[in-house]
Amino acid sequence: MKNHISTIICLLGFAALVVTSCKKDEDCIDCKANDIIKTTIRLGSGDSTITIYPVMTPSNHDMCDSMVYHSVKGAYVRPYDVYKYQKLCSVEEAIDSLKAGNDSACPCRKNLDTIYNDQKNSYFYIENIQKFPYNKLLIKTVKDSTQMRTYLNYDNRNDLFIGEVPMDTTLGYYQHNDTRPLASGIFAYYLIIYKDEMHQTIIGDTIKGKFAIVRNPKVKTRNCKAQAHDEDDPLLK
Repeated sequence: MKNHISTIICLLGFAALVVTSCKKDEDCIDCKANDIIKTTIRLGSGDSTITIYPVMTPSNHDMCDSMVYHSVKGAYVRPYDVYKYQKLCSVEEAIDSLKAGNDSACPCRKNLDTIYNDQKNSYFYIENIQKFPYNKLLIKTVKDSTQMRTYLNYDNRNDLFIGEVPMDTTLGYYQHNDTRPLASGIFAYYLIIYKDEMHQTIIGDTIKGKFAIVRNPKVKTRNCKAQAHDEDDPLLK
């Protein structure tokens, strides 16, 4: 009888796994299966800890081509600062203008996913990072660890990671004036905590893990809600 009970429990567990994991051929991110987990780390002596929340649902902006020139300001501006004088084209209109040989007719395009910009999980959130002001946050790819973005002294307030990376790092631009949004998917973070302002003495080991970006309901999620800072995010399950 005990053997039968064990078998039934195993089958029920397997069935639950099937229900909660991603379906085959489904555009889906399963946080549990991909080790995307909320992590709390104790740093140094005492009770100082940080918690890294590895699930983001960034805002989706109407986007202009990088470094759009603003005639009034007389300068190049951020690609998602769309002004009234700039025409917002559909993707189809932009393609038609390119086919006609006019690559400047539609520099700005509509983003149909702007309805999901509720500011929940809109940036990479590290709880209590302000207690450790000297740090370095690296955003990388998962497969080959290509470094896509670097933040010095990340603090959840000033220069936030909002799911965008520089288009040309050789220029040294790490603001939002020459960036491209990362598509929904899985990426990697590396966090180094320092004792001093000169970033010479490291506290503990490099903290690393994977995180997910979800931009719209087309990407299904599994087991991600509990790993996010805002668990009531409608894009997460």
